[in-house]
Amino acid sequence: MRKGYLLVEMIVVLLVLVMVLPILERFFRTFIYDLPRNSRLVQESRILNSVSDCIRADVVSAKALSVSDGNSAEPASLLMETPNGIVSYKFSDGHIFRSSPDIAPGDIKWTIPHGRINWRVWNRDKTGYAVEISTYIEDKALGHTRKKMANSFLFFTGIAPEGAE
Repeated sequence: MRKGYLLVEMIVVLLVLVMVLPILERFFRTFIYDLPRNSRLVQESRILNSVSDCIRADVVSAKALSVSDGNSAEPASLLMETPNGIVSYKFSDGHIFRSSPDIAPGDIKWTIPHGRINWRVWNRDKTGYAVEISTYIEDKALGHTRKKMANSFLFFTGIAPEGAE
């Protein structure tokens, strides 16, 4: 029986572990950190897309668009004059509210903690005829903030402006 053989085996096993652990660390980080984070980002992107679909449906049926300037107590709103009444969207950090006269119990609220939505109303003769919307998910990883899953949309009202093609 050789007495030093077990010690040599242990040193070889430790050397193999030192080479294998960095590979396993990436593998475990992917399953423990990256997959849940990416799943959350995809879920928030789906919610933003459903909000965009709802805005598109309202804009298509709208006669005119306008924007209310927000003050410190109230966020800025996107207003749409539809045949059923005024539909408004209020965008604040992490929340989007839709209020409409055709909804009896109240507003629809979407919660998107990392979702961001920006809009710009296109005007002609002081009447809004289209809205440009950009959405993205704000992802903070390793001290950097990145825009992920960015989308841009341009929706026109049902009444096209005169002279437009």
